[in-house]
Amino acid sequence: MSPNRSQRKSDHGRHEKAKGVGMRIAPRFAIATTAALTVVLVIFAVVLLGATRRIIDTAVKDSRSQSAVATAEYLNDPSSWKQIEGGAERIGLDILKARVKFLFGGHEGEEGFAYVLPEQKNKVVLLAPEKYASGDPTAKLYGLFFALTALVLIVAALVGLFVANRVAQPITALVDDVRTIANGNLSHRVRAQGGGEVALLSSAMDRMTESLREARDAEVELSVREREREVAMEVQEALRATGLPAPEGYVVASEHVGSAEPGGDFHGVVEADDGRTIYFVCDVSGTGVPGALVGAMARAYLRSAFKKGGSLEETLKEVNRILAGEVRRGMYVTVLAASLNPKMDELEVASAGHKLPLVHWSAKEKGIRAIQPDGIALGFDKGPVFDRGISSKRVPMDPGDRVALAGTGAVRVIDETGEEIGEKRFYKLFARNASDPPEEALDGILTALEAYADQEPFPADVSVVILGRTS
Repeated sequence: MSPNRSQRKSDHGRHEKAKGVGMRIAPRFAIATTAALTVVLVIFAVVLLGATRRIIDTAVKDSRSQSAVATAEYLNDPSSWKQIEGGAERIGLDILKARVKFLFGGHEGEEGFAYVLPEQKNKVVLLAPEKYASGDPTAKLYGLFFALTALVLIVAALVGLFVANRVAQPITALVDDVRTIANGNLSHRVRAQGGGEVALLSSAMDRMTESLREARDAEVELSVREREREVAMEVQEALRATGLPAPEGYVVASEHVGSAEPGGDFHGVVEADDGRTIYFVCDVSGTGVPGALVGAMARAYLRSAFKKGGSLEETLKEVNRILAGEVRRGMYVTVLAASLNPKMDELEVASAGHKLPLVHWSAKEKGIRAIQPDGIALGFDKGPVFDRGISSKRVPMDPGDRVALAGTGAVRVIDETGEEIGEKRFYKLFARNASDPPEEALDGILTALEAYADQEPFPADVSVVILGRTS
């Protein structure tokens, strides 16, 4: 593994860990609920405790005053105490409370309080030790309030955590599902269970995942097809013939226009060893890389066989025997070949299953005729059937005559309604332009095809070769 790739994986791992750091949903929910409840309970306890203390303080003071008055005659002993602080506190019912110290008796040395009736010449009505008279009855109330508050908060935290776990369980499952999907597993399906928004979110995530998977598959397929198309175009470009030669007294023009989905269709010319010049156009079944490869193989075999010369029938039989053993079942190549003998000003025409015939325009008669010899496509049969079916025809080339060899793409051009131009219209296009020099005639035909297609790409490759004898 390269350092860069390893570093990227390490960074990705750290990024995933960083995203996973943090408290989970359930504890956060429980803490937030408990914190809010704590604030509410504290405020409630403070208010309630304050009101309760005021009520208790008043009740205690009244109770002590009444008790002092009721028991004064039994506890009044002026010689057993002395006042140790100045001033006194009025506690109600015209009673003052003063701090004193006991001089003898069971509470000698202790401090306490004397309750005095100022309206009766400061008559002492009650003496009480401090531990009995100054105890804060609200201390226990504070403890009780705080204990109950703590208990309520603990119970609330436990209940909140339980409820949060139940509520957060489907959401946590959704988070795990999202993480799985985010890691590239687009075939994963959401497992979260629940109703309401959770069910809607689960359904939406499944639809989103399905859309992403389809988009990814489409992108991969498009990428593969685009690469295949580039390879097919490269192969087809290598097959394209340029600068076709013509014997003295003849002129030739050719053009190959690729389609949106390139295949293996091609045309070419070979100058045979016996002095003849052979022009041919070929259609290949299939498109893309398979069609291009079959086309390249067929072109190599045809050029090699045509180079040796001889009759077209024997040449095509030889090529068929080789090609039939090379291509897979269902693949085939059609051929329309015209072998020009300049010494006799004559063409030998042979067809191996090619749909379009050779179209001959006679300058003398100002008319056209179709030349279609018998024959089946290369690759269908390894020998016997092909050999019995192949034939050839002779076509004289008078001064000013023209012939057109075209692939089937020329008659498959469609208009905006989807209607093909067809063979008859193509023949008329050739007849209309045939009297012009081959270069101009070819240009006129292609311009008319483009106009018929309304400038849209051709549905199939268009190969056209026009050979003419000079006047």
